[in-house]
Amino acid sequence: MADQDIRCVLRARALNGERPGWSEIERRLYWVDMRAPSLHAFDPVSGQDECWAMPDWIGCYAFAAAGGLVVALRTGLFAFDPLDGALSFLAPPPYDPRRFCFNDGRCDRQGRFYVGPLYAPLAPRDAQPAAAQYAPVWRYGGADRWLAATPPVKISNGLAWSPDGRLMYHSDTAQKTIWVWTYDPETGSAENQRVFARVERGGPDGGPDGACVDRDGYYVCAVWGAGELLRYDPNGRLEREIRVPTQYPTMPAFGGEDLATLFFTSASYPIPESERGADPEAGGLFAMEAPVPGLPPDYFQSIENGHPQ
Repeated sequence: MADQDIRCVLRARALNGERPGWSEIERRLYWVDMRAPSLHAFDPVSGQDECWAMPDWIGCYAFAAAGGLVVALRTGLFAFDPLDGALSFLAPPPYDPRRFCFNDGRCDRQGRFYVGPLYAPLAPRDAQPAAAQYAPVWRYGGADRWLAATPPVKISNGLAWSPDGRLMYHSDTAQKTIWVWTYDPETGSAENQRVFARVERGGPDGGPDGACVDRDGYYVCAVWGAGELLRYDPNGRLEREIRVPTQYPTMPAFGGEDLATLFFTSASYPIPESERGADPEAGGLFAMEAPVPGLPPDYFQSIENGHPQ
């Protein structure tokens, strides 16, 4: 599909913009800059972007049913209050933080929080065998308990659920593969993993990045390094390709009136610092009319308040 009306609504110059998500209450789009660690809230009406600096890499967040958010930092899971900027420790990470950080994550329809890994070793980087660079997607089980939900992956992305909550999608950018699972909303178990799509785009480091599902059950994913969004029907057939004006789109999300706007974040860090001035929209926040409106956000349910196990 040829370029359509895609607007850069915020020249954020984010190093690694990620995890856009619409707050129905605030009518703002939350997002993160993972590598310049910060949480943001963008108002599409005023154009204002509120920013809270984070003490460490932030992979993702989820809106909490009780108010505020939960944020996944490299050093663990925290509750966050945007009114005063306070962080409250919830749980340590299920990995060695010298080698991994949290990456893509979100809640299922019942409020279970899932979050996947990114292998990003800190200096000095000691040599690690390939197997040590992989870890599973985890589900938070309360207190210090994390449950492995998938086989190990290297760059976890693309977590999303079908409208009825009975299919779970997940990808590994490094393996250039999107999988779909049969998902039990009552128990939170994912079974019968199979390939949904292969995404051989974006060069050696490219592949499927963040994603979302619309009301018709179509899966929309950003393709890292390829400058495009891909929309798949529920059977894994590529329904359309949308070229976007940035090489490193990272994740789409629905927002705005009737959830009819498709926003997406992007990254600038792969571009040499001396060349970023030539592309002022790299790392920006973009918006376009969605092919089909999206689904309302899912909220984190605390374990103490009957979170399903």
